Amino acid sequence: MRLTAFTNFALRTLMYSAMKGHDLSRVKDIAKAFGISHAHLTKCVHQLGQWGYLENVRGRSGGFRLAKPASSISVGEIVRRTEDSLDLVECFNAQTNSCPLMQMCRLNVTFKRALAKFMEELDAITIADIVANRSELWPLLQHDNTPDVPGEAA
Repeated sequence: MRLTAFTNFALRTLMYSAMKGHDLSRVKDIAKAFGISHAHLTKCVHQLGQWGYLENVRGRSGGFRLAKPASSISVGEIVRRTEDSLDLVECFNAQTNSCPLMQMCRLNVTFKRALAKFMEELDAITIADIVANRSELWPLLQHDNTPDVPGEAA
């Protein structure tokens, strides 16, 4: 299973925003920090705003920040929102399935159980959980203008 770039960008955006706290984040800073496409990230930020995860602030000094506490956003929730499908194999989709073994196949059942466990794990962790070590994460982003960890005294 491989998650899409959009899911990856959404999670990174939420992580970055959570590390910044109430301070505004900007697309260009996240794109530079992670070495990812500015254009794709812009679409991601827009969509996260539409879904209510980000508060977008317009204007010259604009940017965005989390619209809800990081502790209330589960990773599983974001994965479900950003992935078109979590169909691991063709037979997960009754409309496109062409496997003649579907009625009796144990592999299908095994994959479904594995996916359920996977999502259960992602549901159990929040954006706040994955940035709890922000003092170790932040320096890895190599910010030229913001060497200190946001929200921590220098």
